[in-house]
Amino acid sequence: MTPEAKLQIKCVRTFYRLYPQAWGRLFMNYNNPRSARNGRILVSMGLTAGVADLTLLSDVGPIFIELKSGKTQQNENQKSWQKQIESAGYRYHLIRSEMEFFELITSVMKGVITYPGGDLNFGSKG
Repeated sequence: MTPEAKLQIKCVRTFYRLYPQAWGRLFMNYNNPRSARNGRILVSMGLTAGVADLTLLSDVGPIFIELKSGKTQQNENQKSWQKQIESAGYRYHLIRSEMEFFELITSVMKGVITYPGGDLNFGSKG
């Protein structure tokens, strides 16, 4: 499993620990076809290169979230898609840690009551 996949799992788990009643408001955008043939089919169904990893239907509207680990950079398709989204007035965030994700979601999910207990264990493995 890649470091970015691990980060994505942690972020999704964090979101649903904090906002279990917001089921379905954070979701992944599948953008990795398993073969060239599958890719052609998915493109015909709307797959778009560069789309962000996650979409959050927040209290302030949709937010697109790209997850990168370490010093990994966006590829050209991702940069182009980000420009397209931001020029249309949507929010896009490049997130590199679970803490950055936590700060984002707690700033945009103010209308949703958070889970009152438990330790989120930022930086821990698992």
